Amino acid sequence: MVLPQSTLLSLQLSEQGFMVIIGLFGGGGQLGRALQRDLAPLGDVLAPTRQQLDLSNPAAVRQWLQQNRCDLLVNAAAMTQVDIAETSIGLATQLNQHVVQQLAEYAAQQQIWLVHFSTDYVFDGSGDTPWLETDECRPLQQYGRTKRAGELAIINSGCQHLLIRTSWLYDSQGQNFLLTMLRLAQQTPTSLSIVSDQIGAPTYAPELSAVVSAMLTQLLSTQLRTRQQQHATALSGIYHVCATGHCSWLEFATTIFAGANTKGLLDELPVLAAIKSDELARPAARPKNSRLSTSKVQATFNLQLTDWQHQLDLCLDTLKNSAKTGK
Repeated sequence: MVLPQSTLLSLQLSEQGFMVIIGLFGGGGQLGRALQRDLAPLGDVLAPTRQQLDLSNPAAVRQWLQQNRCDLLVNAAAMTQVDIAETSIGLATQLNQHVVQQLAEYAAQQQIWLVHFSTDYVFDGSGDTPWLETDECRPLQQYGRTKRAGELAIINSGCQHLLIRTSWLYDSQGQNFLLTMLRLAQQTPTSLSIVSDQIGAPTYAPELSAVVSAMLTQLLSTQLRTRQQQHATALSGIYHVCATGHCSWLEFATTIFAGANTKGLLDELPVLAAIKSDELARPAARPKNSRLSTSKVQATFNLQLTDWQHQLDLCLDTLKNSAKTGK
């Protein structure tokens, strides 16, 4: 039997009498749930719930960090309600910037790694070329501005970091575009209007989590193998991690409904009408070009990312199995 790389690393760490203690924030979200599972082979995952740790309270965050010694911090928490962030600026700033700054400064002081998740919304969506990690950030809305401020807090802290930008995240649970589409199709099966001029890569949370786990496995094994921090430090930086390929929200919805119908999750296909972004009266502007280039992460970590159609199929299979088992 061939053991997974993360399991092999776990065995190596155990043999040396050392297990990584991982502080995971946002563990109850769609990405956080997957991370709790995928990071477990790397060590002991401490994932405080909202009841156990109020991230809107800086003093509570500071106290938690003082009471829990961690060897690695992973932050999957954020305020992601794009429209609400336009008026709830204080809360968005606290969760997307100030908490991130606290974690980054702690990581720098303790000389440990911080993994943080950011977004395609740090870009203005101009053009049609996939964004590189080095491209200028010009966010269009408060959400993007607070997320960019969090990125800068990490960079300015000097801590070792994996700053992961992703796009159009969804899961088989929670609140996201895929589940909203399936619900609307069952409630209003006649016609749905979907935006056709925003382009990006829908990314399945468990697939993103698996890639990040593989990145961390390489990083920790490099430190263990070389005994020299600088070898791993060279990996510190910003990475774009999302599904390969791209589509519009309309194309994504069309593929969702076709797949759901084939798998028996949807009896009747709704009629879809294409609309432009400016036809929707929304408080926050959305970037039209959310394509992210993933060449850096694939080359640096020698990873093969999967396309958005494959990831969608995995998610729909999960929904189908859940419908059969009731879980």
